[in-house]
Amino acid sequence: MPALKSVKNYLGEIVPAGILLLSHNQYSLGWRIGARLVKEEIEAGGFGIITNVAIPFRKLCMRMKLGGLDIIKEGEAGNLAVINVFKENLPYDFVYSVGDVDANTFIPKYVEAHKKLPQERGLKNRRVVHAFVTLSTLYERFGEETMRQLFMGRLHVGERLVGRGFNFWDILIVNRDSIPKNIHSWMISISDYVIMTQGILKENEFVEDIAIIKGVSEDFKPTVFQIKTPSTLIPAERIY
Repeated sequence: MPALKSVKNYLGEIVPAGILLLSHNQYSLGWRIGARLVKEEIEAGGFGIITNVAIPFRKLCMRMKLGGLDIIKEGEAGNLAVINVFKENLPYDFVYSVGDVDANTFIPKYVEAHKKLPQERGLKNRRVVHAFVTLSTLYERFGEETMRQLFMGRLHVGERLVGRGFNFWDILIVNRDSIPKNIHSWMISISDYVIMTQGILKENEFVEDIAIIKGVSEDFKPTVFQIKTPSTLIPAERIY
C-alpha cells in the first residue's frame, strides 16, 4: 500500500486567494481534512483562522482535535485565531466574538471582526489559511442570499488583498446533503480546488471515498483515495 502524502500535495500549487471547497456527505469524516490542512499550514510557519458558525466553541475544539489541530494550544502560541459566530463569553484573546446576529447583521459584524486580524496578528508577512466551519450551517442560519453575498464579496476583496501583498487561502467545509444542489454547484464553480468525500456503510465495512477533483495547476490530475474500516464480529449480548 503506497504511503499517502499530504492531501495538499495532490491539489497542486495553492494560489494566493485560492478557495478550496471541502464537500462531504452526511456520513463522511472528510471534514477532518480541513483541520489537518490548517495544522500543516501552521507547522510550515503560517497562521490559521477558523470561522465557526456551526457549534459552540468547546465542541469545535474537540472536533478539530480529531483532525490533529489543537485550537487552544495554537491560539495561545499566536498561530491561530477563531471568529466565533456564537454568543459566548470565552477567556481567550485569540477568539473574536461576533455575538448575537441575524441575516441582516451577520455580514457587517463578521467583516468588522475580520478586519481586526491583519494588524493585531501581524498577518502581512505570514501565509494565512482560513477554514470556514461550515457552509451548511451558514445556509441554515442565515439563508442563501447572505451566503451568496458573503462569498461574492470574498472574491472581490480577495483580489484587492492580494494586490496589497497578502498571501492567504480559504477552506470552505460543507455537508452537501444539507444544502440545495444549485448552491453546491455554485460553490464548486467559484472554487479553485474541490475535494469531495463520501462515507458509505456497507454490509461488512465502512468505506470512505476521497476524490480530489479540481485544481488550477497545469499538471493537476484528479485522484481518488479509499479508506476501508472492516466490521468487527462480536456477540449480540455485548451490544444489546
